[in-house]
Amino acid sequence: MPAFSEKASETAATGRAGRAAQRREAFLDAARDVFLEQGYEAASMAEIVARAGGSLSTLYAQFGDKEGLFLAVVTRRVKELSGALQLELSAHAPAEEGLRRIGQNFVAHLLTPTGIGLYRVILGLAPKFPDLSRQFYEKGLSEVRAAVAAYLIDREAACELKLRDPHRAAHFFLEMVRGTLAHRALLIPGYFPDADEIREVVDDAVSLFLDGLRHR
Repeated sequence: MPAFSEKASETAATGRAGRAAQRREAFLDAARDVFLEQGYEAASMAEIVARAGGSLSTLYAQFGDKEGLFLAVVTRRVKELSGALQLELSAHAPAEEGLRRIGQNFVAHLLTPTGIGLYRVILGLAPKFPDLSRQFYEKGLSEVRAAVAAYLIDREAACELKLRDPHRAAHFFLEMVRGTLAHRALLIPGYFPDADEIREVVDDAVSLFLDGLRHR
């Protein structure tokens, strides 16, 4: 009987954890939509609960406050980006091939309606919420940069590249592939680059980037 009770307790705990995870994802989905539609200041926690279901008390228990919820939305988005890039670490693809795939994946995932919408919200936070915008600047893409830096270190170990600072090199590479297209998407409503535009920009960026890092 005790063994059965322990197993039943474990099953119940697993079920509760699963339901909590599902509720968290529902909150994040609803919050993302409300922030995109209404902006950060106008976004209502009550509206988020109305869309996601659950209760305000559960929402606050999981995220603390609206700032915590917004950061959780952004963090999930960043993890999606970094997860797409982690595949290259296990593939150990040659630098030119790997960086092209990394660049194309990064830009294609970043410059979507959701990605650009959240970036616009973040830009609007700086004057009134400097701590929140600073946290995004300092932590927002750190996982993505770390993933690219790890790939560059791997390619240096394969004697393809010569690095002084892999994290700075990763930062430069990501800025090169996103810069022009991101500015255009931010400033021109309704514009999002197609696959051919992304490929062309990334190909140019990879060529320029590798010219400075190859062993000579």
